[in-house]
Amino acid sequence: MDSDRNGREVSQPVGDCALSSVQVRILEGVAAGFSSGRLSRELYLSSKTIDYHVRVMSEKLQAPNRVALVSRAFVLQILRTDSWPPRIAYEAVD
Repeated sequence: MDSDRNGREVSQPVGDCALSSVQVRILEGVAAGFSSGRLSRELYLSSKTIDYHVRVMSEKLQAPNRVALVSRAFVLQILRTDSWPPRIAYEAVD
């Protein structure tokens, strides 16, 4: 998790958009096929918060649904193609 000197979460730029460290973890979970309920339990967030972040990422990547979000993330090389479960391609992050 990236944070500034005050411990606040810092966004990570990916391509022409920025994903927060929470969004990175959520995207990896969505790509692995996890439901909002499972992600909420694993990340200690409400399922509404998970859905909010999925919606924000979908808007950033212009994806109409979760499947398209994951597909766009692979095409934009945000997600690595050589690992399972899917992981963020940190070399694509500045």
